[in-house]
This record gives sequence, structure tokens and C-alpha cells, in this order.
Amino acid sequence: MADGNRVFVSPGVYTSEKDLTFVAQSVGVTTLGLVGEALKGPAFEPIFIQNYDDFTTRFGGTSPTTYVDSQIPKYELGYIAKSYLSQSNQLFVTRVLGLSGYDAGPSWSVQTIGSLDPSTFTGATTAYTSGTTRLPFYIPLTGSNVTVGSEMFSNAGLSTDFISTLPNSIKPHFGNANATNPLLDWEETIYLTNGTSTTLKADLLSWATAIYGIASDLGSADVGTGKYLATGATYSSCTGSNPSNLVSATTPFYGGAIYQYGVLPIEYTNLATATTTNSLSATSSTTLYNRLGVDSDTALKGPLDYENDAWYYGLFDYTGSSECCSGTTYSGVSYQLYATTATTGSCQQISTGTTSIGGTAFTVFSGYCAVDYVDWGNVKPYEDYDGMVVLTLRSRGLSTKKSGGPLYEVTANTVSFDCSGGTYERVLEDPFASFGINAQTTAGRNYSFKTSMNVTSKDYASSVFGVTPFDKQAVDVPLFVEESYPTLLKDSWRKGKVRGLQCCLTYLPSARAVTNTNTIAWYMHEWLTPETPYVVSELQGSDVFRLFKFVSISDGTTANREYKVSLINLSFERGEFDVVIRDFYDTDANPVVLEKYTRCSLDPTKVSFIGRKIGTSTGEFELKSRYTMLFLGEGVLDGIYAGSLPCGFEGYRFRSYGNCPLNPRLVYKTKYYTPGEVVYDPPFGTGTVNNATISGGDKVSKVYLGISDSMGAGYDPDFFDHKGYVVPSNVCTATAGGEWSVITQGFHMDSGATVVVGGSGTYVNWSGTSLNGKSIFECGVTSFSKEPTLSTDPYKKLRARKFTVAPHGGFDGWDIYRKTRTNTDDYRLGLTGYLNGACVSTEFPTAKGDGSFKKLNTTEANTDYFAYLRGINEYSNPESVDINVFATPGIDYVDNLGLVNEAIDMVETDRADSLYVVTTPDYNMFVPNTTVSTNAVSPEEAVDNLEDSLIDSNYTATYYPWIQIRDAANNKQIYIPPTSEVMRNIALTDNISFPWFASAGYTRGLVNATKARKKLTLDERDTLYVGRLNPIATFSDTGPIIWGNKTLQVRESALDRINVRRLLLQTRKLISAVAVRLIFEQNDEIVRQQFLDLVNPILDSIRRDRGLTDFRVVLSNDPQEIDRNEMNGKIYIKPTRALEYIFVEFLITPTGASFEDI
Repeated sequence: MADGNRVFVSPGVYTSEKDLTFVAQSVGVTTLGLVGEALKGPAFEPIFIQNYDDFTTRFGGTSPTTYVDSQIPKYELGYIAKSYLSQSNQLFVTRVLGLSGYDAGPSWSVQTIGSLDPSTFTGATTAYTSGTTRLPFYIPLTGSNVTVGSEMFSNAGLSTDFISTLPNSIKPHFGNANATNPLLDWEETIYLTNGTSTTLKADLLSWATAIYGIASDLGSADVGTGKYLATGATYSSCTGSNPSNLVSATTPFYGGAIYQYGVLPIEYTNLATATTTNSLSATSSTTLYNRLGVDSDTALKGPLDYENDAWYYGLFDYTGSSECCSGTTYSGVSYQLYATTATTGSCQQISTGTTSIGGTAFTVFSGYCAVDYVDWGNVKPYEDYDGMVVLTLRSRGLSTKKSGGPLYEVTANTVSFDCSGGTYERVLEDPFASFGINAQTTAGRNYSFKTSMNVTSKDYASSVFGVTPFDKQAVDVPLFVEESYPTLLKDSWRKGKVRGLQCCLTYLPSARAVTNTNTIAWYMHEWLTPETPYVVSELQGSDVFRLFKFVSISDGTTANREYKVSLINLSFERGEFDVVIRDFYDTDANPVVLEKYTRCSLDPTKVSFIGRKIGTSTGEFELKSRYTMLFLGEGVLDGIYAGSLPCGFEGYRFRSYGNCPLNPRLVYKTKYYTPGEVVYDPPFGTGTVNNATISGGDKVSKVYLGISDSMGAGYDPDFFDHKGYVVPSNVCTATAGGEWSVITQGFHMDSGATVVVGGSGTYVNWSGTSLNGKSIFECGVTSFSKEPTLSTDPYKKLRARKFTVAPHGGFDGWDIYRKTRTNTDDYRLGLTGYLNGACVSTEFPTAKGDGSFKKLNTTEANTDYFAYLRGINEYSNPESVDINVFATPGIDYVDNLGLVNEAIDMVETDRADSLYVVTTPDYNMFVPNTTVSTNAVSPEEAVDNLEDSLIDSNYTATYYPWIQIRDAANNKQIYIPPTSEVMRNIALTDNISFPWFASAGYTRGLVNATKARKKLTLDERDTLYVGRLNPIATFSDTGPIIWGNKTLQVRESALDRINVRRLLLQTRKLISAVAVRLIFEQNDEIVRQQFLDLVNPILDSIRRDRGLTDFRVVLSNDPQEIDRNEMNGKIYIKPTRALEYIFVEFLITPTGASFEDI
């Protein structure tokens, strides 16, 4: 006797076991597949999720955001996942991202004014031109003729302003209007030696006060009180230093005061004080006052010396370039004032007299003023900081079905920077001061905004303009901030490298409006994955080598701010290092560790190999991280760099803002500060107060090199966002742009890595980039190519050997100028929405667009319709993704019928194993609020909408109305489709019963919601149910509850009920799972019996569990079928129907009636 493969020889009783539990692994367990948008996560890949914590890590949790001016929840998927995962641990999520991108439109960039670079003075004897002049002055006296007045004239008739006679290089600083140069159209503020601020005009009158005798501003240590010329008196230094015509002249007279502004060569000081060559006597009455606090020697101070700030800021003007907006040079002046005679001589003369103007008598103080001056020309700003972009504005706009791509509020160069005198002029010398932005829209509306780069101010640019096209109304604010770099600006200013902001904007046009590459607007491509630059090896000779880069598992824009990577404990002795995945927004002082991989190496033969520990993007090693994967450099897998360590990283690709502006950058941490080191010395114009920031010494355990937020470093999150591509030659057909040639410097720990330059060695292909011939790294302060041995080496301690790098360049691929997605039927190939965005072609001669939409291949275009279709088709192969329920949050059969039909076809034809729950709108989806009752969709209208869709499928079900839930994480109430609660109840049903039980009613249909949007009456529930829509009823004892069990099949049969459909799906899946084990067995009676032995117990078990009332399995013995290698059979089943109607008749009988007789 044979039983299977066993042969029994001796008589006896034999028992055996057949393990059918391999089938039961998926029996009674719900597996949901979702396709839609999430806050983050990998795109177009079904990701298996087992709990909500895992979901939030991968996809980011919930958000109550709706599409602009619509009722469609943008992230409904998160709510479905949260509800469903409370009852199941099997979920597949496929995130959808965009394929089209967008034309970002015209841009206006704000740039910096680089501070004056003192190293560009060519020398005290050659850097200047000079001169001396003598000017008469007349000053009306006030206050009983003892006080100098507020005006100074050059003639006795008091009709000509004295300032107008000053040398041309000095005059503008006193506030003379100059309409052609707004930089000079305001009165300079200067800072004096004693730390107070004033203006040059006020200080000129202070000099007059000093020589007249009242010099209270000089302090009691310098002069007595109440000393002035008597009315009608004349003073000449030839008569002595203490003449009798001074009233109460008991102290030295200060008519010999010399006021000096800025650095003057020593010969000018000699000229003003020597007895043999000038007009002043070298007596005790001659005193030199250095008004701006600079030294009186010939030295020109260094860039961080605070003593020269007042001179640089007060008497040097920045000369802008009309071509570039940014400047080219500084021109400035230094000068000194003292009393003199009309011609060269050895005396000084001042006098008082009277004059009459218009019948009014004045006492006038008069004399001659000597002005010795030096003009400084061709002094340069810090070239790496001059013209650096710190803010970019874009126009708000709107993409519609009719327009194809965006139509902008502002389309031309009609946005300007306002630094007008008296209001905004301080921004030229303080980059955080307020400035104006003036704009004129295409429609002719004019706007003026007050704004600043000060993040703590209500006028901060991002607060004034917003940061997305729809976070403010376009009619109120036609511009928005695309990028802002306040951290970079603050660091540059505090280090004395930036003086202010340019009084102009760099304008670049939209991508579709140019015939050249001079635009930064081409984002017209699909989604992107962020990645770090290559991490490189230690310096080997004069080169470094690429080791690996980190590629984010999550795709899109939000992934740019998900994590950063610190490589720590770099040990040459062991050839090992640690990798720490940190939260992007943490700080060096308080790092938030997401994952950590210790004792990694670059030896591919070892278990410690970094690729083996983390996982690789190309599949050589299994993915272990939830955040990142490695892309290995050439030769790493071959073991070429087995003994190397990661010691730095390359720079970041960045866009070019035309021919002149400098791109923003990161401020790397390149060293650990020791106590007493100067970190910052911001220019603030006072010659007596050193406002430098002195380090108390870095605590190495709280500081990381490279990308860092610690003292002396910093970064702006906007830096890591995708910056578009170089616009292709044909925007109508191209789906990819060119790489920017701009690459920022990277970071390397070794001070010797400055020898690594673009265009040679590893970087020979960088000859066409901005780093050609330049060092590609900012470097540390000492060498690091072997284990440090010196105790003074800053890398001696293992914990000091570390740096941080971050990914960049992720992109969502959606059109940010659209209020909703282009996933309606109109955006299929050849239909109206597509044609309005596509260029004319042979295939589409009626197209009207300009390249916003285009074909990707023979069946796909780049509209959102095909993005969603890609996501749906990720589930088309049941062998690769095992699910039994399916949903597509964000689309419905009224507005997205084409996609719904595609999903139904996929579920019915390709899979034939899942129930698809589709959304029914209960409100007009495309209105901003729900305050207008006529926008509500009544039950009758909902039924009509379903009828109009012509959907007829027993694999599909839908529910009405929507429900209101509380999003506790975001503290908000939101209306969403009931899909989330339907899926939760389906999972609950499978947990406590079986799939063939209805997920409805009091036991398996309670809805966790605040309320349903509409409280249905009995008649309305009847209308819905007859129309195949499952009602969400509301009862006083339960609240909302699922009160229907129908599929969308039109014909009445057993399969028009969800529980029967799920019975069939489950039965088919169970039988297929066991029958597959018989494939390739002999096609004979034995295998037929084996099939029956496998199938009958399954069906019998379902019958016992109330799924079937009866069944029969019949197999065919047709020889022709056997010859075709087939075994065909039929399974007849009688499904157990769900009880939906209970009718009880109450009979009232007479008192004497017998119930047995009724």
C-alpha cells in the first residue's frame, strides 16, 4: 500500500500529518494596498508597513492639508493608514510624486554688498590723490551770540551753503542730493571716538564750535567752560595763544583744533602742526582730534580691526555696476579741517561781526577753513562676498486647464529694490535693516512692501511675501520668497565680509520665455531623490578619491530636510569609523540620533563593510537602514580603498544666477576654536568699542566639523532644495535639463587638501565647472592622513575626528502653481487639458501650449493623471504584491473617472483577488469652504453621479457621506471620505470573524468619527442603497455606523454583496495557494485526488465557519485537456448571505384566543 511517496510493507496502523498551516498564514489577515500622496517616503514603490510608528517614519504621519480652494484632503492616505493599522499589521503604501514639474517663472534676486577689503589698498604712497583748499565760512550765532548756529555759509550774505564749496569727494557725504546715484543721496551717519553717532554736517558745526570757543562735546578734560570771542573781536594766532579779546580767557584757546577724518599719511599731520610750513602755530593751542577713531599713523587696518570701521563705513562709497547690479570698487576720502587764513601764511584768523539779511540783524562768526584731503580709489570689496545672492523672489501665478502652464502676476522686469534716503538707506550699510520692494503686475497694479532679512522682525521677507504661490492672496501680494539665506548673511556680516544689500535686483526670465540659458526657472521635469555629494578619502599624494555617497530612501522635496549624516571616530589605526544618521533639524550640542552603525570599514571582505551594514542602492547588499542607502564609488567593491577612511566630501551642485551674482554657500566648521580666539567681529562703526565675539573654546563632544550649526558655522535649509536645471534647447520635448556648472567648495579635514583642484586628478572632468583650477575643498587646520601622534594635534582625540554632510536636491515634481492635480480625464493624451499645455506637433496639431506637458513614451505623458496611473499599476502583479483590499485616496469616480476605471480594471483583470473601495464625493470638491449649502451633493445626486459613471463591478464598493474626524496630532477637525473606517472595519472583521462576514452593523461597522457630514434619514438610506451606495448611518446610540454591504455590480446576484465577493476572493486565494503545489506533478488520477484532498477541507472549513451552506468540486477527465497539460474543474458553492432585512409582524389577538389556534 502506498500513501504518497511512502510504501507500507508490514501490516499495521499508520498515522500521518499534513501541515496546512502554510495556507493559513494569510487566511483571515487583511492586507491593504494604498496609492496616493504622503508627506514623505519613497515614490512609486509598494512599501510594506506593519505599524503606525513604521508608517510615520517612512511616510510622515497625518496632515489636514487640502488642495488649494478645494475639499480634497491632500494626505488622506495618512488617515487611512492610521485607522487601518489599529486593526492590522499588513499594509502596502505606494507614494505618488509628480512627473511634470513646472516653469518657476521670472525671478528677482537680492545680493550683498561686500565689505571693503583693506588688503586692496595699494599702499600709503600710491593709493590716493590729494589736495588742499581754503574756504571762507560764515556762521550765524544764536543764544545771545554765544552759540554756533545750525547752518554754515560760504559768503557774508549767508546765501551759499558752505558744504557746496567742499571738494567733490567730500561733499556727497554731507547729504548733497544726487539723483543719479542713490548711494549718495542721503546724509552719512558716522560714529565718533567716544562711541556716539552723529552726521558729518553736525560734526562740522562741532568743529566750528571748537574754534569759536564752546567745545562742550570735547569733554571737561579738554577745555574749560564759557570761552568764546567777544562780539566784534578778531583773533589771530600771531598775537599769542591767550589774547585779551577772549572773554574770561583763563584757559588755552581751542581755535587751533584740528579735526581729522580717516587715515591720512603722516605728512598731512606734519603739515597741520609744523611752525615752518603751515598756517598754524605749534603752540599749546593746537590740538588734533581723530574724529573717527582711526590711528594717525600710515598703517591701514586689517579686515577684522574694529578701529577702522567708522572710516570705511562713513567715508567710502560702493560703486555699483549697471551690468551686474553688484559693485566693482569702493571710492573714499580722508580729510582734516582747521582754521587758517585766505592764503598761505603763519597765522590763523577768526572774527565776529554783524550783518543784516532782509532787515534782520545777525551776529556772524567767520574765518577761513583749511581742508586737506586724500581721495582713495579702486579699493575692492571682498570678492567672494560681493554680489552674493541671499534672497530670491518669484511671481505668484496660476496654472489652469486652459493655460497649460503657469500664468504669472508679474511677467517683466518690473520689480525693484528701494533703498531711498531717509527710509531705507541704512540697508546699504546694515544688511538686516529694512528695505523696500516695489512691483508692478502685468495687469498694471502697483505695490510697495517694507521688508528685511531680519528673521526676528515682522518685516522678515518670508513673513511679508510668504514662501509658496498660494500661502497669500496674489491680489494682495503678487510675489513670494523662493529661497532665503539669513544664516549665511548673518555669518558674513558678523565676520566683517558683508556691508549691506545691493540697491538693485538681478532679474532673470521664465524658462518658457527665453531663447538662451539665462534663466533659473527650468523645473519642468519629474521627481528626484536627494543624495549627498561624494564622501572622499584621506589625501593620498595630491589627490583624494570618491568612496560613496548617501542616497535617501525617501524621495521628493521633504526628504531634503529629513536627516544628515555624521561620520565620527575616524581611526586610521583600526581602519574603522562610525556612521550616525541624525535628524536634520537637531543641533551639534544636542544631536538626535535616528540610526547608528558602529565600526564600519571600507574593506568589502569584512562583515564591517559599510555597504553591508547600511545597504546599497544598486542591490549588492540588502538595505538595512530606514533612511538612507549607499551608492559606492568606482573601485570600492574591488577593495582598492580597503584601508582608507572618509575624510571629507565634495561640494554641492548649484545654479548660476547669470553672469555676475555669486551663488549662496554653506559656512563649514573647519576648526575647533580655542579659548580667546576671535570668531566674529561685526562692523559697527565705533572706534572705541570692540564688539568682537571671543570663543570660550569649543567643547569637542558638542561640535562637528563640516556642516554645523555651532559657533563660526551655519547653514540655511533652503540651500539643500533642488535648484532646477539648465534650460534645454527645446522645452517642448525635453524632459531633462543640463547640469549647472557651479559647484560649491566641499569640506576636507586635511589642511593639505587645498592641493586638490578642479580640472586635474580625480576631478579632471570638472574643468568646465566653477572650480576649474581652484581648490575644491575648504580645509581643516592640520594634516589628517594617518593616525595623529602629537598631543597638540586637534585630531589627537578620536572624538575630534568627525564631520557632517547632508543630502540635497530632492524634488516633488508637482506643478506648485496648480491648486489641484492634473489627474482628471482631461489630462489624458490628446484631450483638452493635455493639449492646452503641449506644444504643436505632428501627432497633436491642435495643441496650444508651450511645453508644460509632453509625451514620455508611446503610452504616457507627464501629467498627474499618468503619475497616479503609475502608482496604481504598481499593484498590477499579484505575485509581487499580495493584497486583498485596495484604495486610491485623493481620487473619486466623479472627477477622476478614468483613473478609477483603470484601478477597477487592474483589480478585476490583473489581480482578481482584491476589493477596491472608491470615494464618492458628498460635496463640490472644488470650492474653498463648505458654507454654501447648494454645494452639497445630496443622496439623489450621488446616486445619479454613480449611474453616470457607468461603473459595474462587484470588485468595487463605495460609501456616503464623508465623516468628520479629529486629527489629534495637528489639533484639527477634518472631513475625509469614510474609506479609513471602512478599511479598519474590514480588518476588524477578519480579526474577529472571517472575510465572508459583512463589515457593517453594530458588531463590525462602528465608525470612529465625530460625526457624518450628513445625518441620513431612512428614505435617504433607501435611496442610496438602491443606488448601490453604502450609507454611513447615524444612530443616537452609536453615532456614525456603516449600514450597507453592497458592491457596485448592477445586476442583482450574490456577488452584489461585499461579503460574498470577499468570500470568493478568499476562497480563490486559498485554493490557488494549495493547488500551486501540484504544478509539474503527473497529470493523472492521483494528482486529481490530491487536488480534491487539498481543496475539500478548505471548503468544508469555510462551510463550518458559516461562509458556505454547501459546495461541490468536480474535475474533468477530458483526454484533450490532459493532452494540453491541463486539469480543469468546477467548484459549485452556495454562499451564505448576510442578513439585511428583518421583518416582524405583530398580531394583536382577543383575550380569550389561543395562540395554538392562530
